[in-house]
Amino acid sequence: MTNLRSPLFFISGWGINEGIWKHQIKYFGQSYKTVTMSLEGDSIREHTEHLLGIIKKTKSSNVNLVGWSMGGMIAINFASQHPEYVKKLVLVSTPAKFVASEDYDAGISHIVMQSFISKFRKSPVRMLGNFASLILKNADFKKEDLNLIRQSSSISDKNKTFLGLLLLRDCDLRDKLHSITVPTLIIHGKKDMVCPYACTDYLHSKIKNSALHTFEDAGHIPFVTKHEKFNILLDDFLRDYEF
Repeated sequence: MTNLRSPLFFISGWGINEGIWKHQIKYFGQSYKTVTMSLEGDSIREHTEHLLGIIKKTKSSNVNLVGWSMGGMIAINFASQHPEYVKKLVLVSTPAKFVASEDYDAGISHIVMQSFISKFRKSPVRMLGNFASLILKNADFKKEDLNLIRQSSSISDKNKTFLGLLLLRDCDLRDKLHSITVPTLIIHGKKDMVCPYACTDYLHSKIKNSALHTFEDAGHIPFVTKHEKFNILLDDFLRDYEF
């Protein structure tokens, strides 16, 4: 029997490939048409066009978008530019702007961002390994969670990965949030050491039709470390249960 549920698209974050969605594909694969994608492109426009191309190629419409970290930023931009394709939006550990500024104090400091960039320039592989550990820092996780993150960490093109880091530094989607009208679920780990929790408070305050769920003992990647609870939460949201 043909599955009539709206397709489910998972968008990965910086430095991590689509294999990171292993637990979600296993859980949702039999009930939904599921598509995973890694980041492609050097700008938010190119990433957005890449996603649009995949949606058109798979002949999908009215899709559910789940974006993690930088992948969530792409989902925000896509939903603001192509609302006709989006049924529901899920933003996991996502900032509207990653780096703090004079008029925005929710992000990380410019000094910390420059440290990321300097470490990547010096040793991309080592920096990505340290980033994998930072994703789990102070959070409740299992050894297999760390293994999955390490297995999904990849630098297929060092230059593109570096440009993605610069994009993360410069991207500012605050002016896009008011145009998002689809039901939106915002998920964040309270112990996130990559994207400050204040980023999610900001999103929730600016996206009108949004609900916020906090994982108290999770860090930057709750869909891995708390995948059972995450999958049920996402499933309930997709099924229109009340939040």
